[in-house]
Order: sequence, then structure tokens, then C-alpha cells
Amino acid sequence: MARAVPAACRERRWLPVAERADALTERAFTVMSYNVLCQKLVQRHLFPYASKSSLKWKGRRPLLLDELSHLKPDLMCLQEVYTKNWDDTFSMWFQREGYEAKRFQSRAKSHGVSISWKKTRFTAVDEKQVNMDRTAEACGEPLETDNVALIVVLRFADPVLGGPPGIIVSNTHLFWHPAACYERLQQQLVLARALSEVQGKYPGHPVIACGDYNTTPDDAGYDLVTKPRPVKLNEWQLDNLLPRTADVDDEGDAEDGGDSSPALAYSEMAAAGTAAETAETRDKRQKLALEEQRAEEQVQRDTMRVGRLVAAMEAECTPLTSSYGTYADLDPSYATPQWKGEPIYTNYAKWKGTLDYIFYSAGRGISVRHVLSLPPAGQMKPGLPNETFSSDHVSLLSRFDVDAPES
Repeated sequence: MARAVPAACRERRWLPVAERADALTERAFTVMSYNVLCQKLVQRHLFPYASKSSLKWKGRRPLLLDELSHLKPDLMCLQEVYTKNWDDTFSMWFQREGYEAKRFQSRAKSHGVSISWKKTRFTAVDEKQVNMDRTAEACGEPLETDNVALIVVLRFADPVLGGPPGIIVSNTHLFWHPAACYERLQQQLVLARALSEVQGKYPGHPVIACGDYNTTPDDAGYDLVTKPRPVKLNEWQLDNLLPRTADVDDEGDAEDGGDSSPALAYSEMAAAGTAAETAETRDKRQKLALEEQRAEEQVQRDTMRVGRLVAAMEAECTPLTSSYGTYADLDPSYATPQWKGEPIYTNYAKWKGTLDYIFYSAGRGISVRHVLSLPPAGQMKPGLPNETFSSDHVSLLSRFDVDAPES
């Protein structure tokens, strides 16, 4: 008896990306990237619209497994895989469904990333764990985050004569803070270097790089992954790259010595007159001038740091293509000019936007033939998770095929 199609999948369809997309070979394979929402991170204030059952693992678990069982991708990259749920759910499900799986997480986090593949389609030949913490560095600076990436080298069970013998798959979940574009770009550089190292060992293998990059398609990090060199970043992108996460709290910064009284505005000092300037106003004026000078010097130093990091990314990151990069042409309901062809959202919670990607090495022996359509917004309002979808992200699924070798 056929299993009923889960509600999360009923409105989703395969959309052709390439010409002659239906001329698939028996070597075609599907790849999923999915942030499954770590149960430990589920907090009521983050999802005020959600029902109690849609926030509990008891309610979310069957929805998630029904979706994975229906889509059954050949290759699956999951993010925010909670340690406890790996032990009580995912590892057993992978084993039962014929997958082999690898998982990696930072010691500082309760969740990690996993890569799993059908044993009938692929064989693992190598793996590399990538730490994005204080043990790593980018342009001479140690990283200050605790994110990770996992890279697995897979051989095709039935390789094509003259075609690629296998693929290099990476999965990552980059730093979440909205203002941390600089820190995410540091992490992207660490991942790019790791991928380059693995490619050096397996030169005939194209790359498929999945993950929740916490990067929108208008960010510098997206352009530095996808655009041909040299990349011309605009002023807004460069400004967003200035390091900010070390700044003081938004609630304000007390002055040195515990004096929290504000400095006089320039107009107030001018009105007082230079001749009538008191010692107190003079001290405040001099202090303000010194602070402005220090701030300007810091901006100059940070601008130089950004320049070095951008140059390193351009030099060391081989451009990749986003499999959903033309999605707006296939489904106008997801179009937004700001996102340059990417769907308007892959994350649908209080904040809605695109953060998730399946990147790949175009022209290296594999090509994308189809992508799975994204759910209509009506199914997701006012936000995820809900009684249909188990996560605040939606799954991405692309169908690849191995290109026929030139005769």
C-alpha cells in the first residue's frame, strides 16, 4: 500500500532548470540541504505564533520523518542536528532506510551538521572535519566563533567512463548573528581552504557545498562564493563587512571612569563660547575629539582587515553556482529583485528570507536538471514551524545528473 504524501510535500513539484531536463540518465541523483531546527533552540519567544504541539519534539518528529521518507534524497545534508535527537531518531532512521551517515559538531554546541548518503549510490572514501573556532585562523586572525563544517568524499557506485569518479560534499552552518558578516566571511575562507585541500587530493571530483550560510543573496559572502573574479562589491556590502560583533551592547556604553553622563553636543559647546568654556566642557570636548579620532583609526584598521579578507576569498575560493540561483524565473511567486534570482525565502519565522543554499561546481562533470519547488506562502503563514512543517526552514532539494563525457 502506497504511503500518503505528507502535507509538507503535496504542493511541491520538480521544476526543470536545464534544457532537456527530462533526459535523465540512470546516474541522476538528488541532494537535500535542510536546517531541521535543533530542539534545544526551540523557545516560545522566538516562535510566538506557533502551537504547543508544533514546538515539541513529539509533534515535530513525525512531520520531519514523513517528509524525509517521502523525498528520500540520495544525498542529505542536515544542519542543527541535536545530539540527543541524533541518538534517539536520526541515526536509527538512516540505518533503517539504507543510508550511511557522518556527523560533526563543536564541543561548545548542542547541535552539529550531518552528511548521509544511500549506500546503493555512493561509497565514502575520505572525510575532513573543519573547525571554525579559535584553533582556526583567517588572514592571521584567530576565529572567535564555534561553528563547524564537514566534508565527505564520495565515489559513485556506478561511475561513468570518462566522467567524474565521485563528488566532494560539504555541509556547514555559519555564525547566526545578523551583524556578523565579517565573521561569516572568515568562516567561508576557512571552508574554502579546506575544500581546496581536499580537491587537491581528488582533482577529478566536483564540489557540492550545502548549508545554512546565514547569508542573504545580497551579502558580500554570497557574491564572493558565486561571482567570477574579480568581484566588485558595492559600498553597502563593504560597510556590512566591517567587524561589529565586538561592539558594546546596544543599551549603551559607559564612559571611562564610570561617568555615564553624555558629552555635550557640538552646538551646545559652540553656544557656550570658547572664552566662557569651563574646565568641564573643555574636558568633554577634548574627550569627544579623542574618541572620534580613535573611532576613525579603528575604521581604517577594520577597512584594511576587510580588504585582506576579501582578497583572500577571491584568490582561494573557486566560484560555485547556486542550484536555486534562477528559482525566481521558475516560480515568480518567490521573486524579489533584491535576491538576484534566489527565492525570496528559505527561512520563514519572525524574520523571513533566504539563508540556505546548494552550491556546486558547474562544468566539472555534473549539472543541475531540476529543483524542488518551495511551498506556497499560504501554507507557512504566519510562520514556521507549524502543524505541517517541522522546522523554521524549508528543505532544498536539487536533482543532479552526471554529464556525458565528450567524444
